[in-house]
Amino acid sequence: MKKLYIIAISLFSVLSFAQQTISFETSEGFTAGNINGQQGWISTATGGTPPNITTQIVSSELASQGSNSLKIAIDPAFGPQQNPVMGGFYTFPAALTYNNFTLSFDVRLTEQSANSSDFVFRTVSTAGTGSIVTYINFAYNGKIMLVNAGSTTLVDTNKTWTANAWARVKIVSTSTGIQYYVNNVLIYTGQPYVQSNINRMDFVHDNYSGNGYIDNIKINNESVLSTQEAIANIENISVYPNPTTDYINIKTSAKIKNVEVYEISGKRINIKLEENKVDVRDLGTGTYLLNVETEGRNYTKQFIKK
Repeated sequence: MKKLYIIAISLFSVLSFAQQTISFETSEGFTAGNINGQQGWISTATGGTPPNITTQIVSSELASQGSNSLKIAIDPAFGPQQNPVMGGFYTFPAALTYNNFTLSFDVRLTEQSANSSDFVFRTVSTAGTGSIVTYINFAYNGKIMLVNAGSTTLVDTNKTWTANAWARVKIVSTSTGIQYYVNNVLIYTGQPYVQSNINRMDFVHDNYSGNGYIDNIKINNESVLSTQEAIANIENISVYPNPTTDYINIKTSAKIKNVEVYEISGKRINIKLEENKVDVRDLGTGTYLLNVETEGRNYTKQFIKK
């Protein structure tokens, strides 16, 4: 049996509240087949040749909406794994604030037996040596387990999942804690395992038996804040002019702690901040993300450089 190695992935960290939907459709730039290298996704590293497994695929076999989904499949080149490490990994264009985000997705698992896989859906901070922020395990025996702050073992939610049926999973994180929903039913309320901003989400299994299908991933597309809070946040900061040719002005009542600019691809660009003004004269024409960190809040604004 081949031994599987997980290679550490170093990813950038940005704070944001950007909205995103991933449904693996051709209109989003996805093509059928190996997910590795598509639209910010990679598959498990092998430590050999090929460098990443090729069996985690964009598939038209099943979809909760549209035509495609992500199939996290058993890889026959490797035996069962001690931990869920086989699957697909997505790097966020801008990091999620650990206590201010929503993440939801549809999932369908094909087997539930003593010999079937555990399927895990987790969010990860890649800072330092890396750490788990949230972790949900759809276990082989039908249980739904998760991690909570301070726990040394998986917490049993006393809820179960059904094989060969789509389920909607939603995680809502606020300053008071994290709520976990399945099919719009609250199954657990807890705290993040670590208080660290989230760079990556993983959909993985331990390669025993059965396949998983993931679709309709929504990131910050569902309400976290109350309407009053959301309006206050929107009104608390503005950037102008947009589009711009030379400078971006940042207007906010809060003290600015840090400002970063990223290409849409996620590459960080060196910029100069002069008081509340960002010098973008050296940027090429195109669309960029401006991340502003203030006291107690983080914002990401899109702007166009002419």
